Amino acid sequence: MTVVRPARQQEERAWPTAGEVARLAVVLAIAVVLQTSVAPHLRLLGANPDFALIAVVCVALVKGSETGAVFGFLTGMITAIALMEPFGVAAFVFVLVGYFAGRYAETADLPAGLAPLLTVFTATLVANLLFALAQFLLGREVPLAFFLGRVLVPSLVFNTLLAAPIYLPVRLWLRGKA
Repeated sequence: MTVVRPARQQEERAWPTAGEVARLAVVLAIAVVLQTSVAPHLRLLGANPDFALIAVVCVALVKGSETGAVFGFLTGMITAIALMEPFGVAAFVFVLVGYFAGRYAETADLPAGLAPLLTVFTATLVANLLFALAQFLLGREVPLAFFLGRVLVPSLVFNTLLAAPIYLPVRLWLRGKA
């Protein structure tokens, strides 16, 4: 039995070119600026958008699992440092999100229009649960009703609504010729 792999997986993996790295750096800079300066001023039902998480998912969907994981690590580290948060947790969560979103992109049918929305929805759910688990392990108790009603559900709605308007320019920017 022969396994037919998508054309994307048949190609030998190559290091990103300097132009691709520069494009990724621009996306990283914009994501960090949006997360640190715009996100704190936007609220929907008490939750702020997570531009950094959405950017990690978008890059992973376009560039694959390895690039998604590295981009997630850098985004988590830089965003946490900029916001003066413990940076290990965010970097770890974003590495997982970037890797698995990239794996999904490598194995699924992405031309379906709902793929970015479903991936951002799932990534937001997983990331928020991992952050809540980290808070619990650090001894910071948060009531379950507060977490579900004021953090998780509004974050899911807000990030999913922002997925398409962020995914389209990121995809066009990263697919450009360098």
